[in-house]
Amino acid sequence: MMRPTWILCLVAAVLLKSEVRAFSKGAPDSACISMIPGHNVDPQDSPSPYTVELAPIKNDNGRRLVNVTIVSQGNADFAGFIIQARPDGGNNALGSFEVRPELGKTHTCGSGLKNSVTHVDAKRKRTVELVWEAPSNFDGHVTFNATVVHNFATFWTGIKSIPLIVRSTPTGVEYDTSSNKPTTRVPYKSTVSTTTTARPLSGSQVANPIYEGCNSIKGCFGWPSNCVNSKSCRALVTYKFKSLNYEFELYADDRIWAAAAFSHDKIMAEDAVMECVYEEDKNEVNAYVSWNEAANPRKGNHRVESDLNLLESSYKDKQLYCRFTKPRISTIEGVEFDLDKPYHLFVAAGTDLKGNRLGYHQSERDLTAEKISLTDIQEAKGASKILVHLHGAFMIAAWIGAASIGILLARYFKKTWVGSQLCAKDQWFAWHRVFMLFAWCLTLAGFVIIFIEIGGWSSADNPHAILGCITTGLAFIQPFMAALRPAPNAPRRPLFNWCHWLVGNLAHIFGIVTIFFAVLLPRAELPDWTNWILVGYVGVHVVMHLIFSIAGCASDRKKRVNSFPMRDLSHSRNSAHSHHEKSQDAPYSCIRKFLFAIYFIGVVSVTVALIVIVVLAPIEDTFKDVKSKLNI
Repeated sequence: MMRPTWILCLVAAVLLKSEVRAFSKGAPDSACISMIPGHNVDPQDSPSPYTVELAPIKNDNGRRLVNVTIVSQGNADFAGFIIQARPDGGNNALGSFEVRPELGKTHTCGSGLKNSVTHVDAKRKRTVELVWEAPSNFDGHVTFNATVVHNFATFWTGIKSIPLIVRSTPTGVEYDTSSNKPTTRVPYKSTVSTTTTARPLSGSQVANPIYEGCNSIKGCFGWPSNCVNSKSCRALVTYKFKSLNYEFELYADDRIWAAAAFSHDKIMAEDAVMECVYEEDKNEVNAYVSWNEAANPRKGNHRVESDLNLLESSYKDKQLYCRFTKPRISTIEGVEFDLDKPYHLFVAAGTDLKGNRLGYHQSERDLTAEKISLTDIQEAKGASKILVHLHGAFMIAAWIGAASIGILLARYFKKTWVGSQLCAKDQWFAWHRVFMLFAWCLTLAGFVIIFIEIGGWSSADNPHAILGCITTGLAFIQPFMAALRPAPNAPRRPLFNWCHWLVGNLAHIFGIVTIFFAVLLPRAELPDWTNWILVGYVGVHVVMHLIFSIAGCASDRKKRVNSFPMRDLSHSRNSAHSHHEKSQDAPYSCIRKFLFAIYFIGVVSVTVALIVIVVLAPIEDTFKDVKSKLNI
């Protein structure tokens, strides 16, 4: 009895499935005039959550082109669409469209060619961008008409753009200013204001309009990290595909230039750069294309022939803004850049110009962790800085902390804590070995980490990398030299003592100098005042060595023990000490212990402070973010 019912249900399901599949590949020919999909469902009569936005394209070849974009508002995505340009009072499709194959397909309605565009699949979309060209023999008003399908049972028809006037003008088309509908694109206008109005506190600051649509209808990437969500970027680049071109926005807060670059790797060298620059001498905001040299990216960017089409720019209340389009494919300095392919995206900003070159941006920059495709509208994550921070923390702990303490113990405390041993070794030797082994392990770990992070040799114009390699090499051989040291009474023991002392001290000196040069590296993002902490450490370290050396000389004059270590470098087979002398600390041991305690606390404090600065870098921005969140 139930069999006919099941058969009817199965047939209905197959027919319904076939109907859905048919329209998932695009609108049928029957929709050319009515623009109503054959879903056997009435269109929605509520306000459409979709709009059609237009932007005339400037060009020099006489073609009358318009960027046409179907945009979803809020969280309303869509699966299908059909769009046409129609003259006032007519139902015939006009002109022709260009569209990328993965976004849609052209459709011929009536006598025209490629005069409609519809979807190619049922994938969820938030925006579709096309290029429409007016026919050569047409002058007059035109309006774009669209139908957008959210799902099989929910769609809107009659979604219209603002009217356009197609006539002989520099662009060939312009907005119909007699229309009461607001335009959705602002024609190019450069606005410069050198007066600064009072700006609200960060806690109550109104977000810049540039953030509207971020990661929904356009991609956004900014500096510092995670600033897009909080709408607090000091440098920002946005991007979205505009059919044959990409549209970019560059923004900087309290800077006079902003830049974005495309790179095949994480190193800013041999890369194309887009610039937005406020030129004070001209009182203008302009956009440029430049090229970063491989040999010296710190100084070597130079401008090349620009392929940017500047649409809008401004500099007001110290906020810099540019909006422009760039071709999908361009060749710069013999290198082809296809923006459909994935790249690491850099963003930077600065306050200095050197002629027609951008000044160096110091720490005001970031890059994406992975290569991104500009066709994908999704949140771009900044590169992780954990390996850079670990490298810096390890090297500071190794050379400011462990090595400084270990060298001091070996040099001045051989006759202190006499009679007390650790692991069957004198206290000074046991702790010297612990600290130096700690320094050795941290140095090698930091050395490996930074090569993993950079993926090769550093291209920075800074001797930090070379000095770091020298430091690591000297440190590496020290424990092997110590393992091969001759016996105390061996003839070659003085030679070993000199070599061990020389290599160890050279490694320490090179290590400290290397850290000084690290402060200048933009990747480190360290404030300039870090140098004063390092200078203070060096001053205290030198003074303590002088005090301990003077104390050693005073002990020698009493002729009781030899606490000045260089005496050990001259071997004497006849030297001997009484058992009573060997069992007692050298003179002034209490003072040495007290001074060592002060030195130890000071070195550990400086080490911890520097590690905090490195790990939280850029620390000044971290404090600003904390203050902003606390509304201080």
